[in-house]
Amino acid sequence: MVPTLLLAVVALALGCSAPRDPTPKSTPPPAPLAAPKLAPSSPEPEAAVAPAEVTTKGPPPSTTPNYDLAHDLGVRDADAHTRLGKGIETATVGGVFLLVGARGFTGGAFAQSRDLVTRALAAFTNGRFAKTPREAITVYLFGDAASYGAFCKAAIHEPCISPYGFYWPSERWMVMNAGLGLGTLTHELVHPLVEADFPRAPTWLNEGIASVFEAPAFTKPGEIHGVKNWRLPRLKQALASGERPKALPHTLFGMSDETFRDDDESLHYALARYVCQWLDERGKLWDFYHAFRDERDADPSGEKAFTRVVGMTPVEADRAFLGWLSRL
Repeated sequence: MVPTLLLAVVALALGCSAPRDPTPKSTPPPAPLAAPKLAPSSPEPEAAVAPAEVTTKGPPPSTTPNYDLAHDLGVRDADAHTRLGKGIETATVGGVFLLVGARGFTGGAFAQSRDLVTRALAAFTNGRFAKTPREAITVYLFGDAASYGAFCKAAIHEPCISPYGFYWPSERWMVMNAGLGLGTLTHELVHPLVEADFPRAPTWLNEGIASVFEAPAFTKPGEIHGVKNWRLPRLKQALASGERPKALPHTLFGMSDETFRDDDESLHYALARYVCQWLDERGKLWDFYHAFRDERDADPSGEKAFTRVVGMTPVEADRAFLGWLSRL
């Protein structure tokens, strides 16, 4: 049985330290909510884009002794058929991601998901994430809450920890209710990429980047950006209330993973998401990410990297960020 601890560490604490946290990681719903990981809501659908002919590089070799990627993919495919029975679809994308469309999420819906993952991975590996996962990851896609919930009870022996989806590092599973939209899929794809490329990334940056791509826009093959989504009202509500001091960009720098997950988690998600979108629109997100990743030991908060890349301190950036946000 999955430990109860997973409910306290859901979403992603991938960037803390090794060893990896073995519990599932979930995407919480919109705020304000009394129980932000369990209250139902529907994220906005991803931006409509035409299919693009793109390719992704194969995965680097695994560091696990005697690991056989092809064998693992075969075992995972067989396991998916055993768990879900006949009538499912499977496909491998990006060399390591085994997509599994459960009954009720096959045909056109599955093809759309496969195309989305292909395009997203092509963009994420186009000057963004330098390292990619080396071992197979199973991506379970369910078409409705009932089948999604039944899988969690059968495989995890507990209810699903999010109405949308979660990433479980120890099993290398992504499990999601794709019937609510594919924004969760592009969100969760970011987590194993961050885990591979920047394993010590703070949770606020990990979740901030992932949340940007809940509403992805593909401007051309190999490019992905985020557009305004359902987290904005939570942030604007905070800025117009007594929560304002906690809703400013500079508060993220040095924020511990535990603080990110506290009672203000929904606000932290919204703030991190829009700070990352602001940086992306300025063409600075990935320069900052790379600098922070490469200098984490000397710059544990990321403030120095931010200041050098953006040209202002996090405190100085508050004003520019708020001006941009007011126009959304």
